[in-house]
Amino acid sequence: FPLQPGESVTCEPGAMCYMNNGCSMKVESGGLMSMLGSAMGGESPWKVVYTNKTAGPGYVAMTTDIPGVVVPIDMQNIDGTLRCKRGAWVCSTGKHATEILAGFAPGGAGAACCGGMGFILQELKGGEWSFLSAMGTVISRELAAGEEIIVDTNSILAMSGDVTMEVRAVGGCGAMCCAGEGAFNTVLTGPGKIWMQSMPIEKLRSLFPAPPKEGEGGGGGDGGDGGDGGGE
Repeated sequence: FPLQPGESVTCEPGAMCYMNNGCSMKVESGGLMSMLGSAMGGESPWKVVYTNKTAGPGYVAMTTDIPGVVVPIDMQNIDGTLRCKRGAWVCSTGKHATEILAGFAPGGAGAACCGGMGFILQELKGGEWSFLSAMGTVISRELAAGEEIIVDTNSILAMSGDVTMEVRAVGGCGAMCCAGEGAFNTVLTGPGKIWMQSMPIEKLRSLFPAPPKEGEGGGGGDGGDGGDGGGE
């Protein structure tokens, strides 16, 4: 981000990649309620503020903690609240920093359980620009009032505050078991804007599962060695 003298950018801890000499760093919490809201929304309760203290133009670069892309959102074009996946926020710019709060998923318990966003999600308010982390190709779409779009449950990245969410069964038992989409899809209804990602982290984890921890799966081999020793 280019920073004019005195300008700042607020980010999650560990997001800074490089910055100009003369850019200062300060850690803020924003108070108990702000810390609690950030933690429930999937973020660290601490925020790091980088400010250009020089007399000329400066810069600071941010990275995400996943192998993905950074999605810029113009908060001045968001009417009210931007609701996004827990942990998606990376950083924000502007004199009035973006509020990061915890909110309940729209659409009731069914949507919260099966809609891919969980019971608690992030709510962003204010600021100039907010930047979210995503994976794969990012698609945005403006929904008219009453317009519906059916989305894979894990592919939702963010939505404006007017968009509503519900879940819908993908079909019969055959579709649920064999179509590879699970039992439910998420239905988003306008008016409002939505952002989707083609390779959510949940899908990547299913393709590349974590290796077994040390000691797991090794008991059978050790038992075999013991058996050989007993035979000798």
